[in-house]
Amino acid sequence: MREIKQANIVRFTERNDVRCADIEVKAEGLKEILLVEFTPTKDNDIDMRHVYRKDASNEIDWYDNNLHEAFKDVSEELFNNNEHDKEWGEREAFIKEILSFGSIRKELEEHFRRTHTASLFYTHDVEDQTFLH
Repeated sequence: MREIKQANIVRFTERNDVRCADIEVKAEGLKEILLVEFTPTKDNDIDMRHVYRKDASNEIDWYDNNLHEAFKDVSEELFNNNEHDKEWGEREAFIKEILSFGSIRKELEEHFRRTHTASLFYTHDVEDQTFLH
């Protein structure tokens, strides 16, 4: 995989009832900016769900509009080989490199930990949650 030149958290959001974080990534040898979606896992880790090629122009789409196909999912294109098996080594190296850029891992862990604790509707461990009044 290519060396990460820049990685910035763009937003924390929720898609299809799943908490996620969008990170813009500039990688060595790519003209395009990638938008990488990370989500928390059940074992308190962080995993990458999708990688999008961002074809939007900030001059035109100053509010980051994704309604006109400006984001194309390139996850399979980046991490599949000819036999249609996932290149887990490359994928994991890419994830590790993004998460180790600056304070990205720390910020994601903190955000996902806080949103997990604050969730009133998370029924898996309701008895263990502490609610502040």
